[in-house]
Amino acid sequence: MGDELAAFIALILFIASAVLFARLRPRARAGDEQGLPVELRGAQIAFAEVTFRSHRRRLVARLDRAYRTSDGLQLVELKTRVRDAVYMSDVIELSVQRIAVEDEAGEQVSGEAWVVVENSQSGARRPHKVRLLGIGEIMAMSERYSDVVRGKVVRPNPSRSLSQCAQCAHKERCAATFRDRTGTDS
Repeated sequence: MGDELAAFIALILFIASAVLFARLRPRARAGDEQGLPVELRGAQIAFAEVTFRSHRRRLVARLDRAYRTSDGLQLVELKTRVRDAVYMSDVIELSVQRIAVEDEAGEQVSGEAWVVVENSQSGARRPHKVRLLGIGEIMAMSERYSDVVRGKVVRPNPSRSLSQCAQCAHKERCAATFRDRTGTDS
């Protein structure tokens, strides 16, 4: 009777693992499209995890995904966060990607992009459509950043976000401003 019980338990475990495998398998295949906006479902991935360079504008960007649509390439940035939110840094990142892709690949990139936010706790994904910044705005930010790094800006303006200030590599230059905003030393 002991051998029969062991065989029965092995059979139950085999069936349970087969059912579990069958349930998880479709999710793995649909993983790339999970959370994508309806407009991009079934679209061809043109680029994934590729770095582009705009030599003439001295910009480098690594994009998550670019999908080929009838309107040209559509950029998608994948973010994992506790909060379902899009930040200005996401828009800037996608805008730089747009410039670098257009300059290096020579392909038209849409002026709108998507940030797909995956909740780090539940795994749920939600797409957010964003309007990208223009070349002039991005180049002005790039020049401003270069001026701050080279010390040409005596007292740079702090970020709109305290958490960005706290993580900035240049916060020492803004120490007094940071202290004024938070009430603590950086």
